[in-house]
Amino acid sequence: MDIQKNFGLVLQQIRKQRNMSQEQLALAADIDRRYMSDIENGKRNISLDIVSRIAECLEMEVWKLFQMTETIDIPPLTIQSLKDWLCDHDYENSVVFENPDYLSAVVGVSENGRVIYDYNLMVEDLMKQDDMEYEDAVEFIDFNTIGSLPYAGEMSPIILYHIDN
Repeated sequence: MDIQKNFGLVLQQIRKQRNMSQEQLALAADIDRRYMSDIENGKRNISLDIVSRIAECLEMEVWKLFQMTETIDIPPLTIQSLKDWLCDHDYENSVVFENPDYLSAVVGVSENGRVIYDYNLMVEDLMKQDDMEYEDAVEFIDFNTIGSLPYAGEMSPIILYHIDN
């Protein structure tokens, strides 16, 4: 379990349920908005003092936040949830592959908001979802997907290739 990531997801869920913006919660807890964003994205290992301030702002007990962190059910990634995440982080111009669906090949997002796909996982996706042979999947990706990148603009996805030695 990634406690930082789960804690951030719990905070985000509770904040949204209470119709609070990230900035509102950050201000109420006397935390910088960017720091709050990092907390919600699981990028910060925060102190108990900060956890306590956030819990107080959310009118919750600290133990309840930790309990929810242990039992959170993380929903599977969907095209819409990926797009929502990108918009929530001011990357609404990012290009997402929708057809074919390479969701399980998404391995991250670059610092400037470009979605990063793993080439090998893209091949596996086509082999599983469309029952393609390896060579057919590679040909499809090379021609249809990678071939379309120049037309996708500066926010086109990044394809990650593995270096074999």
